[in-house]
Amino acid sequence: MTSSLAPTDPDASLDPDASLEKGQPTRERLLDAAERLFAQRGFEGTSMRAITRAADASLSAVNYHFRSKEGLLRATLLRHLEPVNRLRLERLAALEAAASGAPLELEAILEAFLAPAVEVLAASDDAPARYRQVAARLYSDPPELVSTLKRELFGELVERYLDALARTLPSKSREELALSWQFTIGVMVHVMGGHLEGAPELPGGSGARPQATVLRAMVAYAAAGLRAGAVPETPPDLSIRVPAGDRS
Repeated sequence: MTSSLAPTDPDASLDPDASLEKGQPTRERLLDAAERLFAQRGFEGTSMRAITRAADASLSAVNYHFRSKEGLLRATLLRHLEPVNRLRLERLAALEAAASGAPLELEAILEAFLAPAVEVLAASDDAPARYRQVAARLYSDPPELVSTLKRELFGELVERYLDALARTLPSKSREELALSWQFTIGVMVHVMGGHLEGAPELPGGSGARPQATVLRAMVAYAAAGLRAGAVPETPPDLSIRVPAGDRS
């Protein structure tokens, strides 16, 4: 027997079975609408009224499913990132189990992290557009909001990967590895944001490139950066030297 105090979806009918059937579609409509509007207008520029109107839902439905606009943003990110991050952790764990405690190959660590994102992009026709929206939100929404979400969504993941990198590159400090890791994330977000397709300086113009080719290039680039490490304490002299005969 269902308790009379159990919560029900505000957009469902009074029939308790119908409530269970309609609750998930209502939630998905809200997520789809919020994801689209957050990408177009940003978090602060999107009102709850606009989201509910686009989703054909009520404000009470947002409160029921997500409690707040911040909770809705978290859910839009989580539904895309959680499966990818789970894959990343599983692949890293498999590498470590096979290595039996020995340091991992740097390129293997990077591929375990980067490949799931590339695979998701190739999984369906609408995946690239959806993940571009996710990437845009993580790096353009209010820093105080997004930094909290990043810690929640990536905290464990980043620590696990930094631990693996520290064993593979023992001469690098944790700070060096963390900084280089941020540069790696920047490359990945650039690729996931679709910026390769619009880069006029690349051969072939705006045409799409094979995912395997892009993945290999990202892994090689990130590995070189991680091996290079931090900026030298004494920066090189980058001033332009004019030959003596050309000076006025």
